Amino acid sequence: MATTIKDIAKKCGVGVSTVSRAINNHPDINPETRAKVMKVIRETGFVPNDSARFLKRTETNSVALLVKGITNPFFTKMIRIMEEYIQEKDYATILRHVDHTEDEVVVAESLIKERRLKGIVFLGGAFTHDEKALRALGVPFIFATIGNMEKIQASVKAAKKSGFAYANIAVDDVEEAKKAVNYLIGEGHHRIGIVTEGMNVPSVGQLRLKGYREALEENGLPYSEDLVYEVKEGIDHYTMPNGYQAAQALMRKNPDMTAIFCISDVLAFGACRAIIDEGRKIPDDISVVGYDGIEEGEYYNPRLTTVRQPVDQMAENAIEFLFCMIEKKRKPENMTMSAELVIRESSGAAKKG
Repeated sequence: MATTIKDIAKKCGVGVSTVSRAINNHPDINPETRAKVMKVIRETGFVPNDSARFLKRTETNSVALLVKGITNPFFTKMIRIMEEYIQEKDYATILRHVDHTEDEVVVAESLIKERRLKGIVFLGGAFTHDEKALRALGVPFIFATIGNMEKIQASVKAAKKSGFAYANIAVDDVEEAKKAVNYLIGEGHHRIGIVTEGMNVPSVGQLRLKGYREALEENGLPYSEDLVYEVKEGIDHYTMPNGYQAAQALMRKNPDMTAIFCISDVLAFGACRAIIDEGRKIPDDISVVGYDGIEEGEYYNPRLTTVRQPVDQMAENAIEFLFCMIEKKRKPENMTMSAELVIRESSGAAKKG
């Protein structure tokens, strides 16, 4: 029996009207809900009878947002801003969650064949890919929030020479992570844990770990593997349960640890809860610093100290730049944006003695 729109709604736990809005890229729908609906539609192979206009548009004018770490709230606002801009251009948005085990370029190649994409935004993921594979995509694309400046600058320079459209917008993750750890060291913390992910692959986790190590080295502090926790559990690494588990492990292995730097705010929220559940106080016993600057951090208790990325500007610049490349108005380039260390209640001076 063929799958119906009612079946899709039931599987997703939403109403039929919500499924219809997702299919037709209506702005009045939560991005996470839309992603869930479109995922079920892809899995079931469902093609609605009343979506001919949508299907026709996706065959000719569509842009894909490929997201690694879609559960991270940092991407939610970026996706919304990009979807609104894409809709204003009368294009369709194809939102695709990329599992941490998947190669986003391979996913992009498959989508290009299926949907005849006009452009792609990669959100999260690796910062190094085979240049031949990138060139083979054949459409303009931009990496957003993936900040290996040295490698990407070289790649973008090569892209300009070869004529294929490839750009990048990000903060310098190494320098911004270093800034956060230098702040903690300046507050008297010498035993600083880090919660990271993707240590051995080209990822923002690797870059932020590098910043952490450089800050320690420049301040004459030793690097200890005991103070490093690499998240490996689950389909998505950026979750509060993973942050909770990481902080628990770090505290038990390092009773003298006085601060934790987490490579995302979501991980930091989980770490804070673990510290409290262990009967310790924040920041009196352990200071916590996150990364991303999502809105929830300002309302969390305690308010989270964090490296705040300019999410609105990054999203707007990325999608505008992509359409400039699609319309051949601009050549690809690398854009480095500045982040801001926002000091709030979750961090303070280390205890003396």
